[in-house]
Amino acid sequence: MRSTGDFRNVRVTGGRNGTRRIGKVLRAVFRPDTYTLAGYLVARPDLLFMFKRKDRFLAWDAFRVVDGRVVATIDRDSWDEPACKRLGIDWDTCLILEGMPLVTSDGDKVGNIDAVEYDERSGRLVALRVGDGMAAKALIGTSKVPADLVVGYRDGTMVAERAASGIASEGGLAAKAGEQTAVATQAIKEKTDRARKAASKMGKKAGAAADKALDTGSRALGKQLGRTRGMFKGFRDEYRKGRGK
Repeated sequence: MRSTGDFRNVRVTGGRNGTRRIGKVLRAVFRPDTYTLAGYLVARPDLLFMFKRKDRFLAWDAFRVVDGRVVATIDRDSWDEPACKRLGIDWDTCLILEGMPLVTSDGDKVGNIDAVEYDERSGRLVALRVGDGMAAKALIGTSKVPADLVVGYRDGTMVAERAASGIASEGGLAAKAGEQTAVATQAIKEKTDRARKAASKMGKKAGAAADKALDTGSRALGKQLGRTRGMFKGFRDEYRKGRGK
């Protein structure tokens, strides 16, 4: 079993000797139907430190891990449009789950998806790691929502059964420091909740700004790829041409 967090910013190499630098892992991409891992977006270094190059898509079954780096196979259908064709995926409907809100079927927010655990042999979803912001993650930790509680994707969010909201967090400083720290952490969480409620009253202008901040091409979190811009649009157009659409 692996987590998408295992590969964040990990160096990606390729070529016949597996040593040619390609870039770094940026985000994981998931199928919209089974929520299995489809592959990774790879950010390439700027050309001559000046010109931004498009990110690339690497299929989940087209690399191996060697000495802490991701080594891509040299097959043509390991990358981009050929990889999508081979995997039988529609790029527009694939999902970036990291950063996406997780809510219960009743509409209660559980948190934001911080990482996704999956079976490295099949790509099958195992669990969602859910936190509530960087500060809360450090103090409280994250909760582990198993795949059998995940209902599906709906309108920009992942939905889980009601039981997901009752899963205890683990791995934070509070658990390590003891009950006294846990009490302090709870107070911080309550203040955070109050701040969120106040922020929600700021109106549509703040909401529009948040949407704009999220919609930043390949670096967007928690998105359906067909709703993003920049690199995704160019890749989508090429993908459709290849399929004769």
